[in-house]
Amino acid sequence: MQRQVVSYIFILTFIAFTGVGVAQEKRADDKKQEVMKEVYTCPMHADVKSDKPGDCPKCGMGLVLAEKKQDSQANDENKSAPSRQKTEPKKLTPAEKIKTAKKLLQEAKSELTRSGEYNCCVEEPCNQCALDHQSCPCDSDLKKGKPVCPECYGGWQRGEGKDKTRKVSDVKTEYSGHKH
Repeated sequence: MQRQVVSYIFILTFIAFTGVGVAQEKRADDKKQEVMKEVYTCPMHADVKSDKPGDCPKCGMGLVLAEKKQDSQANDENKSAPSRQKTEPKKLTPAEKIKTAKKLLQEAKSELTRSGEYNCCVEEPCNQCALDHQSCPCDSDLKKGKPVCPECYGGWQRGEGKDKTRKVSDVKTEYSGHKH
């Protein structure tokens, strides 16, 4: 009988301490959750950060959810914490991916144009040469009587050629692409 009483006391004591420990741990987790803040960043400019959604001041792209970050007060209290909660970057929708790709392509074409590697023969520089070769010789090829890429050819057919003295009928293309 005495063993049963001791066993019951031991079990009740264990349950009581376990319940208190779980309750304290839950309160600590709840408190940590309260001080977590969302951080938004630009997919192209990692140095641009904001605590709310918006547009990147550098390129105008939408900021995406990057990680959860503790505010500075909680950060100071938890410097010795073994791990900090981080979340995966928000997955982009197909429309956001296309918008990002277009911005990146435009930036690349601008850089290539400034470096002299992109010399397109239509008013709005083609994308095909940038994607295929990371350069565009269509303007110089056209001046030498060589064919231009299909996208530039289409631009000429729509009246978008840069050289207004050249006849559209003089512009030729190779549908298999031109060599660089």
